[in-house]
Amino acid sequence: MDEIRLHKKLYMRQAVRQAMDTFEEFAKLTLRADGEHYVVAVTDMDPDVDGDLPGELCNFALVNTIERKRRIPG
Repeated sequence: MDEIRLHKKLYMRQAVRQAMDTFEEFAKLTLRADGEHYVVAVTDMDPDVDGDLPGELCNFALVNTIERKRRIPG
C-alpha cells in the first residue's frame, strides 16, 4: 500500500477527489484527512499499470487545484 500525503494549503479537497476519480479504474483509492494533510491510500493496484500512479495522481490533483482556484473570483 502507498499513502500519498497532500498538504491542505496546496491542494483543494475537491481537486484531490477529482484526481482520484480519474485513476479509480487502476487501484482502490481512499481519502481521509490527517491534520494538515489529505491522505490518499492506494491499494489493490492493477498489476498492468505501467508508471508511477501515486506521482501521476499528485500531478492531476495539483493541476485540478490550479484550475479550480483560477475560477474562484478574488
